[in-house]
Formats: sequence, C-alpha cells, structure tokens
Amino acid sequence: MPLPGLTYDIWNEIIEEVIDCHAPLLDAMHRAAECIRLSKELVEELKIAGAMEFEMDSWSFTLALDLYADEIGGFCISLVSSEGLEAFWLIEAEAAADRGFASEDIEGFEIEHGLKLDEEIFDAIRERFGITAEAKDDEVIFELLLFDSQDIDNSIENEGAWDEEV
Repeated sequence: MPLPGLTYDIWNEIIEEVIDCHAPLLDAMHRAAECIRLSKELVEELKIAGAMEFEMDSWSFTLALDLYADEIGGFCISLVSSEGLEAFWLIEAEAAADRGFASEDIEGFEIEHGLKLDEEIFDAIRERFGITAEAKDDEVIFELLLFDSQDIDNSIENEGAWDEEV
C-alpha cells in the first residue's frame, strides 16, 4: 500500500523534530550566555584575540567579537557553535524517514511548493530560541548575539528623537 503524500502538517512535524534534536545545544547556548559577564577587560581581550573558546556542560562554544567598519569602533559579541552540515542533513533525513519519507520526497516537496527545509528550520530556530542558524561551507553555524553596540547607538538616536518631539 503506497504512503500518502507529504503534507504541510508532516513537513512541520519534520521541522519540529529537527529543532527538538538541537534544543539541548540551543538551551546550553542560552545557559552559557547567562554565565558570561561582559566587561571592558573582556572586550579588550576579545579585540586582541578576536575570539575565545568557552566550554559549559560538555558543550564547546566560541565567544567572538566582530568589529564594524564604522567611525566609532562599533562591535558585536556573539556566542557561536557549529555542527557539520552532513550531521544536520542526517537529522533531517531521519526525521523524514520516521514518517516514511525519503530525501527525494523532501526535495520534490520543496520544488513543488517553493520551500527549503533548511531555511524553514533556521527561521523556526531564530523565532523560538533567538539564535541565528546558517549553513556555511560544510557547517551549520549557530550564533547567539550577546551585545551589539549599534543597539546603544540606535537607542540614543531614538531617545533624542523623542526628546525633540516632546
């Protein structure tokens, strides 16, 4: 007896299962972020090193500083983790197989409906966990933004705008 076709409900179940498989990592990133105390000393150290390794609960992360090409020396600090792209795809394939579908079924559904499973998963991770995920080279990079100096710049501009209106 043939399987019924892949539906949006099943598609969403696959997305949920992949996210659930990554939830321990994503939760650990948030716990690690709570333990990091941003200080002037840490920022100066990161400006020199660019990044530092950070471990917590058997997870390895990178604390990274990215400088903006602006006139005021702006920067952001993120907690980063990665996973091999093949491992990520294997989790997707297993989630689909649990529901009786092969990778070819997923690809056909993507083409037919103009969807991309990876992008849908990455969007759901960002919405649920506040962590960006991106496939880059042969890895999936997970990034949790801890500090962005542009947020301070923007809040100062917004406060000034409110003062002028009042």
